[in-house]
Amino acid sequence: MSDTSDHAVLDHLGAHELITTTRAVRLRLDLEREVDPALLRDCVADALQAPQGSNLMRTEFLIVRDPDRIAAIGRIYREEFDRFYRASETGLFHRVDPDPRHAAQSRRTRESAEHLAAVMSEVPAIVIPCLTPRLAEGDVLTAKHRLATVYPTVWNFMLAARLRGLGTCWTGMTLGREADVADIVGIDPAEVEQVCMIPVAHHTGTSFRQAWRPPAEEFIHWDLW
Repeated sequence: MSDTSDHAVLDHLGAHELITTTRAVRLRLDLEREVDPALLRDCVADALQAPQGSNLMRTEFLIVRDPDRIAAIGRIYREEFDRFYRASETGLFHRVDPDPRHAAQSRRTRESAEHLAAVMSEVPAIVIPCLTPRLAEGDVLTAKHRLATVYPTVWNFMLAARLRGLGTCWTGMTLGREADVADIVGIDPAEVEQVCMIPVAHHTGTSFRQAWRPPAEEFIHWDLW
C-alpha cells in the first residue's frame, strides 16, 4: 500500500485472505454511500506499484463520479447486458452446468449480474482503466505485451479498494460500445484504449469468503501440455 495514504485500511486482512476472498461485488454494492475521491486516489497510487513492463507506466484511470455521466454509462451497460446475456443462446443465462456446485455458482452469478445491470446507473463511482497510446490494430504481439502490464495494475487497484472497504467488479460489458462511452466521458477513442470498467462502492456486510473452485491439479500441466 502507498505509505502516503491518510485513510484507514483493513490491516487485519492477511495477504492470503486478501487474494483468496476479494470477490466480484455486485449484489452488495452500497448505492447510498458516497465514495471519498481521496480513497480512490489512494487506490490508484497503490495500483501503480504493480510491476510495469519496461517501466513505461501506460495505464491511466478515468474516475467517473458525476451522476449524469454514470447514469448514461449505466444505460449503455444495461443495453449491452440485454443484448449479450439475454439474447444469446450460448450466454450465461442459457448455460447448463453438470456439476451441482458449479451450477449453484452459475445461478448466483446470473442473479448478481442481472442486479448489477439494473443498478449500474446508480453506483457512486465508475473507474475506467485506459491504455495510452491506443493499441495498434493487427499488432497482436505488442498488444499482448502491453495488456500484460495493464492487468496487474488494475488488479492492484481492486485489491487496494478491498483493503479500504470498497467493493469492485471487473467488467468488459461496454467494450463493444467503447466509442459511446468515450463520448460521455471525453475520451479520444483514436488515442486512448478502454481496457475494462469497474463499478466502485462501499460494500454492505463485513466479510467475504473463498469461492468454490475445482482442485488446482485440474488446471496444472507439468512440463508438457
